[in-house]
Amino acid sequence: MPVFDDKKIAYLGMVQSTIDRMSANSAILKGFAATVVTGISAISFTDINKWILLLSILPVISFLSLDVYYLVLERKFRYLYNCIRIDEHVLDFSMYVKVPEEVSCQSKTRLRDCFFSPSIWMFYTPAILIVTTIIVMKWGGII
Repeated sequence: MPVFDDKKIAYLGMVQSTIDRMSANSAILKGFAATVVTGISAISFTDINKWILLLSILPVISFLSLDVYYLVLERKFRYLYNCIRIDEHVLDFSMYVKVPEEVSCQSKTRLRDCFFSPSIWMFYTPAILIVTTIIVMKWGGII
């Protein structure tokens, strides 16, 4: 059974605060992406240049990329947290996270695993589809 002394608790708290920050950043990015999609929907009914509207998908793709990056980091810090918790990591207060390749698959810290995470694809797939539909409708002269 792992022993929890003051040093270990402080280290776990430090890692947990980083995990919380990554999670908050992810939520903020989703809020920005939703705002961009709403803005694109609103301005699509005005007389806007079709090429400018075509560029509007770039912020959504950028937010998607950042969100996946933060999810990768969050999962790596969760791995570090678990290693500290079960005494597999030295209490050196290092925030360097290196997940071994054989463990990376199990802890789902790979980029591919994070990209196909439900928290990513269930949000960004509809957002990209909405923006794409608006662009196609604008180019087709429907709106």
